[in-house]
Amino acid sequence: MNMNSWKKEFENKNILIWGYGMEGRSTYRFIRSLFPDMPVTIADGGKGLARAEEETIHSVCLSDKAVDLSQFDLIMKAPGIVCPENWKELPITNEAQLFLKHYGDRTIGITGTKGKSTTTSLVYHLLSQKYETVLVGNIGKACFDEIEKMENGALAAFEISCHQLEHSPYSPHVGVYLNLYEEHLDHYGSFQAYGDAKFNVVKNQKAGDVAIMWEHLDQYLNKTVNKPVLIGKDIYAEGRTLHIPGKVLKVEDCKLIGAHNYQNLAVAWYVADLYGLSEEEVLKACASFQPLHHRLENLGNIDGITYVNDSISTIGQACIQALKSIDHVDTVLVGGMDRGISYTELEDYLAKSSVQVIFMYATGHRILEEMKQRGLLREGLYEVEDLKEAVVLAKKLTAPGHTCLLSPAASSYDHFKNFEERGTIFEQLAREKA
Repeated sequence: MNMNSWKKEFENKNILIWGYGMEGRSTYRFIRSLFPDMPVTIADGGKGLARAEEETIHSVCLSDKAVDLSQFDLIMKAPGIVCPENWKELPITNEAQLFLKHYGDRTIGITGTKGKSTTTSLVYHLLSQKYETVLVGNIGKACFDEIEKMENGALAAFEISCHQLEHSPYSPHVGVYLNLYEEHLDHYGSFQAYGDAKFNVVKNQKAGDVAIMWEHLDQYLNKTVNKPVLIGKDIYAEGRTLHIPGKVLKVEDCKLIGAHNYQNLAVAWYVADLYGLSEEEVLKACASFQPLHHRLENLGNIDGITYVNDSISTIGQACIQALKSIDHVDTVLVGGMDRGISYTELEDYLAKSSVQVIFMYATGHRILEEMKQRGLLREGLYEVEDLKEAVVLAKKLTAPGHTCLLSPAASSYDHFKNFEERGTIFEQLAREKA
């Protein structure tokens, strides 16, 4: 395995690893594998800094508030860190950008406000029927952890976030832009900037690459190098029947729930078709695919009530999709951290729905107050403080044989480590005896 091209990225440079989370730790391990004794600087705050001091050698560990960015030849930035205003003057990059620089021609990169984890997992599962494939990004490993397999010719299914794409001059061979809704406005400051960051998944493609884009991305559809294949028009699902250009496939055996997930499956089939998988291979993969935890995950019947964990839901449209996808929902639990996004569409939907809504946390209180101001209040709307109170109330309100759905339409970070922890605690509370 020839790593000379990678060594040239880092050798004889004063390097800063900015942020020591999953990706920062991966960057450190990779650099250390190439240069066992080369000094590096690591900047982080809190637990990340303490971990870096404990785990690393030949390193200078600093508080991220004390570091002078202008002193470095290369800055490997973690995805969630907001770039300074003078970022163009600084040598800032990240793992995703360098990964695409080296392996973009063998990468399927998938982004979008919702559905990207499921779609990336489906692409990985389908392609793995025929090829050595790695699953990287938010849903898999840090991409630098799979460089050895990429050097040996693997394909990459890459769930690639707006933060990883934000300033990327590289795009993958197959770029998928699933959809765009308001989110992460606390990071980007505007919906336009957020959409632009995601557009980098196809913006810098070369002739012969493949752009797969949501049909409603009007402001971007005429800005691609190659004519995009449109999700919702060229690629779509009617129930369990998938449509891609020139082909139709009926999927009988698959555990996915919801119309939007079958559209995601249609996208994955189109990618698999590009790589020469037969319909038989695709159907076999569909039958063995296990849906992801916390994404319309059926937790089963507990004391007569079916509980569905959709903790991944962080925007109003995700909650609406969940309610449309599941039969016999009696109660839905809504609310979390308030990031300032609009909930008008969700409020309108809930006002017309007969489902009982239990509002919690900051966004739950805000949505209920906005519905009151807009004259949308109705019977069946309840307000509690937290998830525990919400589940206790749901057990009283949900009829036997019906469903309680957690689909918060909001971030988890004000009260939970992440959406996974929120979903796990929801399951624990559901299984507690009333």
